[in-house]
Amino acid sequence: MPQEAALHIDSHDQVLAPVNLSGWQLTKEYWNVTKPGIMMSNAMTTFTGLWLASAGHFNVVTDLLTIVGSGLVVMSGCALNNYMDRDIDPLMKRTQGRALVTGTLQPWTVMALGTVLGVIGISLLGMFVNTISALMALIGLFFYVIVYTGMTKRTTSFSTVVGSVSGAMPPLIGWTAITGSLDLSAWLLFFFMFLWQPPHFLALGMRRVKDYANARVPLLPVLYGFGITKRQIIGWTVALFPVSLLLYGVHLVGIFYLVAASVLGAIYIVKALKGLKATDDIAWANDMFKYSLIYLTAMSIAMVISPA
Repeated sequence: MPQEAALHIDSHDQVLAPVNLSGWQLTKEYWNVTKPGIMMSNAMTTFTGLWLASAGHFNVVTDLLTIVGSGLVVMSGCALNNYMDRDIDPLMKRTQGRALVTGTLQPWTVMALGTVLGVIGISLLGMFVNTISALMALIGLFFYVIVYTGMTKRTTSFSTVVGSVSGAMPPLIGWTAITGSLDLSAWLLFFFMFLWQPPHFLALGMRRVKDYANARVPLLPVLYGFGITKRQIIGWTVALFPVSLLLYGVHLVGIFYLVAASVLGAIYIVKALKGLKATDDIAWANDMFKYSLIYLTAMSIAMVISPA
């Protein structure tokens, strides 16, 4: 391990001298540690849960409070993830520019930001939406920060599955905000999101395998190579397909969704199977990663525009 990297790992205190920033630059840095891209993608699936639970009828106040509250909780988890990963981020090219690596922000301020955002988000849901939606958000935050980032990310390749629990909570937050309960449709939304995430993140792990190896993060491609990772991706995409169709089976969505899910899911499986004969594994992983994002976005749109 490089000596300069070990310096960050051996101490959780600020290593670099503080950087003087303007108010706008400082705001931008704090915004970035909350990972707004992840927040927006989670907001999309939260809205999908809201829309399906309300059968396409807007409840402006409830919908807005739910999206804002859940968004703040997601931002909280991302900020706390930045805080907890500040020792391994210098070891990965994609994270070397983060504010806690460059010294532009102090660790304690990022921890405080994450804590405050989480408290506000869960409080908004609990006080102005309902208790069960707040509980779903709290469970998601706990799994992401404590179980995933704190307990499994650095110890086992199973962390990918553990992290999928937190990523599958946003549609449940949206669903329970309207219904106040967890029924079969809610759990199908959960398992749809749960099953989507492992092939998405395993493809990312293949793309960034050198980074994760340098940081000693025991992802599947780091520990066992690309062959078993590609077979796992195939397994997850195959499992995802029937669960996606069951949303139509419980009359949650209409025929347009069924057609879209069938086509998009079949394409996903075919792309996954191509990995068995891929000559350039990284190029294949890039394609799988990009398609996973297209798939989720298109499926969410199909759910919204195809009423039962």
